Amino acid sequence: MATSLVLGSAVYASTRSVGLAAGCVAGGFFIDFDHYLDYIVFEREWRRPSPASFLRYYFTHQPKLLVLPLHSFELMSVLIAFAIVRPNPLLIGYIVGAAMHLFFDVIVNGDFALKHKVLFYSFAYRATKRFAAHELLDVPSVDETESAHPFREFFTWIPRDTKSDAEVEDVRRQDVV
Repeated sequence: MATSLVLGSAVYASTRSVGLAAGCVAGGFFIDFDHYLDYIVFEREWRRPSPASFLRYYFTHQPKLLVLPLHSFELMSVLIAFAIVRPNPLLIGYIVGAAMHLFFDVIVNGDFALKHKVLFYSFAYRATKRFAAHELLDVPSVDETESAHPFREFFTWIPRDTKSDAEVEDVRRQDVV
């Protein structure tokens, strides 16, 4: 969200285009809606639709399927082709915001959780793996009780490999309090 707002603000400051800026924010942030779509539709977690349940589910690496239709190079290619034929500031902004989002995803998630950091963002590649999380991700198993405070963890998230022992212990101590 923060990077999307920065991008949208910078685009608005330089172009004064509300549509372009709004598209950047939408593309950079709302692209993640497909995670929730996966959670509700493909993981069949409609009985637990709350944001806390959703975050806990993801933080404990429980997803079994990763369809993620918005996180795909194929969709981006179609949108770019459409924008070339019918330019629209909102669509162009969405493409810029989504491209920024995917770039950061490759950099952050690629080194932390993905077996193939670039291929993962191909819908066709994920389809060849039947969208199976265990085929696409390389993450440690995490006990469900480790995510007792999903909102706090969301805003203080640091990849496990980069947390120092003192940071991990500090987070555990805060959870006890």
